[in-house]
Amino acid sequence: MIVKVIPLTRLPRAFSFFDYTIPENLEKSLKTGQLVEIPFRSKNIFGIVYDIEKNDNEKLKELKSIVNEIAIFSKKQLEMYLLLSEIYLISPSVLLKMSLLPLQKRKLQKIALQTVTEKAKKENTQSYYFYNSKEEHKKIYKNIENNTLLIVPEVRQIEEIKKILPKKLQDKTVVWYSELSTKQKFENWLQIKNGEKTIIIGTRNALFLPFNNLDKIIIDFEHDENLKSWDSTPKFQTKDIVKFLQKLYSCDLSFASFSPSFEKYYEINKGQIEYSKKLTKDKLLFKNTKSNLPTVINISNKNFSQNKSVFSLDLEERIRTATKDVFIYINRKGFATTTQCLNCGYIARDPQTNLPLIYDQSKNILYSPYSKFSQKFSPTCPECKSELIKNYGYGTELVEQEVKKIRNTEITHDIIKLDKDSNQLETTSNQARIIIGTNAAIKDINWKQTDLIIFLDIDRQLAIPEYLSQENIWHNIQEINYYRNEQSNFYIQTNNPEHTIFKSLGEKDRIYRTELNTRQKLGLFPYQYVVKYYCGTDSENKSKNLSEQTAKNVMTALTKLAKNATILGPYEMQPKYFRKQYWYGFALKIADKNPLSVAKQINQYIPGNFKIDPNPISLLSP
Repeated sequence: MIVKVIPLTRLPRAFSFFDYTIPENLEKSLKTGQLVEIPFRSKNIFGIVYDIEKNDNEKLKELKSIVNEIAIFSKKQLEMYLLLSEIYLISPSVLLKMSLLPLQKRKLQKIALQTVTEKAKKENTQSYYFYNSKEEHKKIYKNIENNTLLIVPEVRQIEEIKKILPKKLQDKTVVWYSELSTKQKFENWLQIKNGEKTIIIGTRNALFLPFNNLDKIIIDFEHDENLKSWDSTPKFQTKDIVKFLQKLYSCDLSFASFSPSFEKYYEINKGQIEYSKKLTKDKLLFKNTKSNLPTVINISNKNFSQNKSVFSLDLEERIRTATKDVFIYINRKGFATTTQCLNCGYIARDPQTNLPLIYDQSKNILYSPYSKFSQKFSPTCPECKSELIKNYGYGTELVEQEVKKIRNTEITHDIIKLDKDSNQLETTSNQARIIIGTNAAIKDINWKQTDLIIFLDIDRQLAIPEYLSQENIWHNIQEINYYRNEQSNFYIQTNNPEHTIFKSLGEKDRIYRTELNTRQKLGLFPYQYVVKYYCGTDSENKSKNLSEQTAKNVMTALTKLAKNATILGPYEMQPKYFRKQYWYGFALKIADKNPLSVAKQINQYIPGNFKIDPNPISLLSP
């Protein structure tokens, strides 16, 4: 007999499983889904049994041993992992390794797995819950039952959910996220697999755990882009994967947020998903309001242009007189984002990406965060030798300097910079704080003690040519508005106060309908499903030619398959040069009820050095 085994090691995407002969003493006890030990290259490693066939082949290597008699995966689970591996252009071994506890032979031989029978199939639902307050948020979890998976975008939100769960569920709850220690992962995984804990709260990687049963899946904060695996492979979107899980486990599926994604707004209005409240006769989701809105400050007027600070005069005064915490939100590190000569127009750029260099005043250098290129800052223009060099735009470093000028010699506040490289506060004092930070700072804000919130540099974000940029900014504003206390003051500085985002603050449906109308005209998600394909090589021409040829091959394939899809591109990515490679790609827009099935068919025409990003959060970045 022959057993097909998926080796639990890093494999090229073309390899799914390997064949081994079965020793006679193991034939009767071998089952699909078991963890086994196999010879692989020059050593023994772990693998998962995918299938058993009644064939003979004396040339094959022999299976070494069965590590655990109880199967870890069901046949249907393995089939789902195999399907996902074909969609995301990876070996199934990648998904299985994400699904398993730390593989330590000494510990694995001691674990006791319990057999759990699969539940009967039932009709399942998809629903949406929109909440405006912390009290409304609690109601989602009031009647929660066993075998429930709760997915949140970030680790900080796990604790937030745990605090609002009913007390009767606290002992049934276990968490799962990548930063857990090896010991914690081992213990938590066993509790999940053996059904000792039935309420699982985790980040997106918890989706791939080998659950025995699931009655319900809840995706909370569903608007957050961190539900997308944008920084690792496979680049999956949580809201895509849960549809496979719902089918596999025959469970109910709920989405929830205080700021619904534009995609879910569309589905609610189309009646594709059950909604917890009634829409108005005009199918409006939100009530128009004039209370507790952010104040928009127009910085394009003459009074502001005469002010040399990054803040309006009114905000300078509010910062100067603040007695409680202040949060200044800015989505950029560094001192300045562009260095330009006022005489000849020269802009200091990265020679590889052609993007403007960022000025770091503390080191007196210009640098690129993409190629790691840097050079010493010079006040003299290298082109015309003029000394009319000026820094434009601003990051956390410049804002910190400006705040110190405003506060002058006062020491009533700790001034703290927080970004993705600053994981914790740098002070232990009890003084009030002025926190200058990016999205990463939100977890450290004491909202009860924060009376002043300022959103800076929003215009630069609005100018980013990405189809999700406006939606992301909208959710950033709504997140701050949701968490801040009602007595706080929230200000947004802009050169464009007539922008739809600001006009929609009191009538939220406006931004959704305006943006969805634009996406419909462009054939973008949710009207058509988007899949991004891209490649990087050490030669710009090679990357460009390879992308162009692959796009032509895909177009030919679409014609043969008679699929309703179009190609956007090919185009150079931004940044073009990243991680020592030049990047080019194209996007596939699919108008089909099962777009990932179309992507799976197209993937056979994609070369091995290409990457795939279904439902991307960026069309341009590699």
